[in-house]
Amino acid sequence: MERFEFIEGETKEGFYLIVDEVRVGEITFRWRKEDSISINHTLVEPKFRGLGYGKKLVDKVLQYAEENHLSVSASCWFADKVIQSQLQ
Repeated sequence: MERFEFIEGETKEGFYLIVDEVRVGEITFRWRKEDSISINHTLVEPKFRGLGYGKKLVDKVLQYAEENHLSVSASCWFADKVIQSQLQ
């Protein structure tokens, strides 16, 4: 079963993706303004790569942004690639 846990901290916020009680990946973002965030890091553990978990992490941040009326950008190349593919 997949679940997301929110990461809060002084320098980063984001989500962990947990599958069957194992943390398979994480994504973090930084606040740019009160209504804008930038995804700066996406990581999926090597043995879980290629299974779509990276995209799920980006989608989770996009969902969070939509629910909180935030604009999103990405300095992380992977997150930027996912976002750009959804714009096409």
